Amino acid sequence: MSSPEQLVKWTTEYKKGFAKPFILLSLAKKTNYPYSLTREINSLTKGQIAITGSNIYPILKDLVDEGLINKEKVPKPSKRSDTAKKQYRSEYSLTKEGEELIVDLKQSLKEFVDIITDFIEE
Repeated sequence: MSSPEQLVKWTTEYKKGFAKPFILLSLAKKTNYPYSLTREINSLTKGQIAITGSNIYPILKDLVDEGLINKEKVPKPSKRSDTAKKQYRSEYSLTKEGEELIVDLKQSLKEFVDIITDFIEE
């Protein structure tokens, strides 16, 4: 029988591979910023994929470097007066290449899930 620690280790390991696809799938719906992305992915996956603030930035940087997403500095919404110093945050959106990849990625993920389901049910 496996230990609970062993199961957690294996589960964590295979879920790491889904971080980038979930980020791209989320950005296919709307432009977003890191904190909101982490909350949305956590919510959509019912906590199964929990990307933290500290590890989303390297993933986003990789996706920018791959040409799949854009990073844009936009003014942060503020309740302060216009005389206050404006703060900015980074918002991310899919590039044309990212949009094209999403089409094939969705099909690939569906096929992969079907394979896993068939394999588990044997």
